[in-house]
Amino acid sequence: MIFRIRKMAKETVKEVGAGVMASRQFQEADLQTHHLVTTVARHSFRVACISFCICHFLYVVFRIRTNWQLLIVCALLHDIGIMGRDIKFENNRICCSQHPKDSMKIAGNLLGGLDDTAADIIGNHMWPMTLTPPHTIEGFIITIADKYSAVTDFLPMNHRESITGTSCV
Repeated sequence: MIFRIRKMAKETVKEVGAGVMASRQFQEADLQTHHLVTTVARHSFRVACISFCICHFLYVVFRIRTNWQLLIVCALLHDIGIMGRDIKFENNRICCSQHPKDSMKIAGNLLGGLDDTAADIIGNHMWPMTLTPPHTIEGFIITIADKYSAVTDFLPMNHRESITGTSCV
């Protein structure tokens, strides 16, 4: 059953996020190293898959509805502001606090603007590293998915993973 959900998550992320994944910004994100062992695009794809799985679980078990489509799109773009980090940011502390703002700006340009939920998802995903917590359930979901992905990015099975690979969680 878990493999069926993983496969469904991967297929759903590819379908819902097709426009973002085809963008020049996302394609370039697959060239930017992230967490030492992956890329911004691969990490973001995994965050989108994990976020979808959390949304699916919340609905199936608790009947909690989420805007999972928006969450997928925002997850794919949540770290896009990291691009050029070695030039843009003086240190990791500044990167942690500034890249969500940069990601919001890039996502807003790419999507033709951000509503309040999208701004919350992308802008507050670094909590508790930053002071402002998310204000929406989708914002909390991406925060959890991002931290989980950041830790599991170091697992050897995820080092070689491509966006078209078989694993996403």
